[in-house]
Amino acid sequence: MKGTIVMSKNTQVETGVAVLEHGFALLEPRAWATKKKEGEEAAKADAPKFSAGVDFDKKTQVDQIKKLLAAQEAAVEVLREKGEWDDDLPGKFPLYDADTKKVQASATDKRKVILSEKKPQLAGRYVLSTKSKEDKRPDVRYLALKRGANGAMIPVAMPMPLLEPGMTDEQVNEVKAIWNKHVYPGQNVNLGVTFRAWTMPDSQGVQARLDSVTIVGGGKRLDTVPFESHFGEEKLDEMMEWLNANTNFQLPTVEDGGADATVDMQTGEVSGPDDTAAPVEFGVQLGEPSKKTHRRKAEPKQGDGFSDGFGDDMPL
Repeated sequence: MKGTIVMSKNTQVETGVAVLEHGFALLEPRAWATKKKEGEEAAKADAPKFSAGVDFDKKTQVDQIKKLLAAQEAAVEVLREKGEWDDDLPGKFPLYDADTKKVQASATDKRKVILSEKKPQLAGRYVLSTKSKEDKRPDVRYLALKRGANGAMIPVAMPMPLLEPGMTDEQVNEVKAIWNKHVYPGQNVNLGVTFRAWTMPDSQGVQARLDSVTIVGGGKRLDTVPFESHFGEEKLDEMMEWLNANTNFQLPTVEDGGADATVDMQTGEVSGPDDTAAPVEFGVQLGEPSKKTHRRKAEPKQGDGFSDGFGDDMPL
């Protein structure tokens, strides 16, 4: 019957560690505008959904990709065995090769281009797009070390005060700050996903429902630009010339590489390379480096009984 949707049984799988892409919606569901149809004045917004896209390296994550492709195919096979899947009809799939996937060039340019050509950062990678309905919030947790348990690792639920009535703006902002710290494009994550195939008279495909997310940590933000991209040696020389011409300011003196201070996250002890003291105040002449170290108060650990488990490599 026209319009009837036939669904396969669920195929559940975890993705293994992958890189979180731009455009995710995990704290709150997001409504995306659908394509404008002929005769419509404007594109209609889709229903709000939670979503996350992740990508995998085709050279180093072969086994993970094979496992996900097998799960996707298993969902299709359920309908194929029932005679509900048409092998001659193109299918829509959530897992695809970025080097062969064709997408629209832009919102105004309807030409079809290869995804990895449009987004060079996806060259040599597979992409998995997942989503879930507004009333099916995925369980999002980050990894942490339980104190007093010899380094035992546990998943800690991300805070959700946006669901609680009566929260102050300050409390809501604190929660958003925690999410921004742990969840960002480029972060390492592991998704719990359910594949399910579907067919209609004129289309068919597989959907990947987002069930849960583990924030593994240690990812490099994709939305940051390296310092050197803006301030190379030439720019540094220009700033020095400006200082000499316009001020009497004397720059602090440090040993070569002295700016690369290290911080002991357990004790709060700050030291420079080769155990020399790191500069603690900008614009102050520090003189000769000493063998002493400067102490500063360590940042409080997140949560009542757990450390956040991310360490210094966690971008703020």
